[in-house]
Amino acid sequence: MSEKERQKKRRRLNRRAVRVYVFAALCVLAVVGLWLYTSAENQRVQAVSVGNSVDVGTGYRQIEYEGRKYRYNERITTIVYAGVDSPDALAVTSKYTLAPRADSISVIVLDEYHRRMSIIALSRDTMTDIHKYTLDGLDRGLFTDHLGYAYAYGEGGRISGMNLCQAVSDLLCKIPIRSYVVTNSASLPVIAEMVGPVNVTVPNGDLAELGFVQGETAVIDGSNLEAFIRSRDTEEDLSNVGRMERQRAYIEAVAGKLADYLTANSSKAWDKMMQAEKIVNTNITRSSYLNLTKKLKNAPFGSGDYYTLEGQHTVGDSYDEFYPDPEQVRKLVVDLFYIEQ
Repeated sequence: MSEKERQKKRRRLNRRAVRVYVFAALCVLAVVGLWLYTSAENQRVQAVSVGNSVDVGTGYRQIEYEGRKYRYNERITTIVYAGVDSPDALAVTSKYTLAPRADSISVIVLDEYHRRMSIIALSRDTMTDIHKYTLDGLDRGLFTDHLGYAYAYGEGGRISGMNLCQAVSDLLCKIPIRSYVVTNSASLPVIAEMVGPVNVTVPNGDLAELGFVQGETAVIDGSNLEAFIRSRDTEEDLSNVGRMERQRAYIEAVAGKLADYLTANSSKAWDKMMQAEKIVNTNITRSSYLNLTKKLKNAPFGSGDYYTLEGQHTVGDSYDEFYPDPEQVRKLVVDLFYIEQ
């Protein structure tokens, strides 16, 4: 074989080797790409599943408590209401974890079986399991953190709302919670206009410098509602406790009037809230809302129907923390959501 022929053969072998290496490299890239895509897709599906439903299984339907058997009350409608710590328009963002924190959180329980409405006020400082997401929406799993951040870790829309529902459900012994209503501080004047002025007994002296004297009656309307239910001294430890007391005083005073307004002006109230510029984020449809107003007539709110969780308030490294008493939570859940068999 001549030198020229040997050079041609080497060139053919080299081209073949290059093709093999390129093919092998493409295979590796394809496998890595498929793995990355599958991992991302699985995470995305997981995030979407959390954002569209609350997985509570079926174990909540039949329980045993203190030697007695109970069944879940199927004639209950449960809604999480949250006010977020922001005056800005509520909007869905392309990135997660940028939504505002839930500043006040309540669970509204419409019980047609017992013909009553109950409200469970939950501290935003409650330390509980919440799902956290990356900026790109990948679910990082469960972490113990402040309940108020469950909304913040979503995208400001349905994922945020359902993530808060999931956290509240887990906190309350995994009872099903699938509906949420979230408003920003810009909604307060709209609410005040709906119900009009309300006489409220001031429960503490936290805002004495603003003219709210403990034990006296204050007229709360659109001019001072935000100050009464949102203001607190952030330099004081556990100042959210006093604020929750004022929120309770207002809600107990206004709940009956608001329910009367909603049942008498159901369509008008819905239109008023929806026409306001991005002050409401909810997964409740108009038809579902109109059905809920009918349930309000059969589930009045009365004295003693407002609940808070018992537990321990502590000053954390960065923020205040609240650790609920598990036994008291269990008892409250049984009392409000179950029927003895």
